Amino acid sequence: MYFLIVVFVFLMAILQDYIYSRIQQTGFYLLESLLYNMFWGFFIPFTILINRLIKAINPKNKLSRLPLNLGIGIVFSFFNILLFTCLFVFVSSLIFTPTHRFTNIFNAAFSNQFYIALLWYTIFPVIYIANHKPTNLTKSFSDIIKFKVGSKIITIPVSTIQLISTDKPYSVVYVGDRKILVNKSLKQFETELDPTIFLRVHRSTIIKATHVKEVKSRSNGDYDATLKNGQVIRLSRHFRSNWEPLIQ
Repeated sequence: MYFLIVVFVFLMAILQDYIYSRIQQTGFYLLESLLYNMFWGFFIPFTILINRLIKAINPKNKLSRLPLNLGIGIVFSFFNILLFTCLFVFVSSLIFTPTHRFTNIFNAAFSNQFYIALLWYTIFPVIYIANHKPTNLTKSFSDIIKFKVGSKIITIPVSTIQLISTDKPYSVVYVGDRKILVNKSLKQFETELDPTIFLRVHRSTIIKATHVKEVKSRSNGDYDATLKNGQVIRLSRHFRSNWEPLIQ
């Protein structure tokens, strides 16, 4: 994402230089414009470095994050301008006569682009951290599940569920030799049951992984699963990521 944004801004900056030269009726020198806008090239490695730095520090106190981001943003903004100026002066000494002076380029970049760099290096790490919150938190699932059947609410152990299928507008829960008709969708069951045990294998079926006796290919991407009670359930290719562990 950063690369695409920087490339876009880089190209727009060159286009702006060209438009300005046409309006002011001055010469447009592509090489010089490219050199000036190399300022944007430092944003990619510096942003990656800042993201890793903030992720490593990652203060738990939210109040300390703002000054941390701001401090890091100021430091990296300064180094961005400093390194850009060094690169600009070095390259210009090779291709331009007379060469550009360090102080002129540094002062121009600092006065015109420091705030841009500071905004970038302060805001983008915040976005990065927000989009990379820890996802390793394990959701706990109840050992029992409750169903409303008619006017009654029954409770059964989750371990006794073998299969859940649809019989619109209801779902059929297979518990041993019993079939319980429940006014609940498969999507609701998916949020209540452990997805590593209860696998959504078809748009109309959830099966218990330990209740599968045999899996056989249909030679078209789909499979058939034979359950311990003898039922044969189609495993749809559209849900392959869910049931693939059964054939590994």
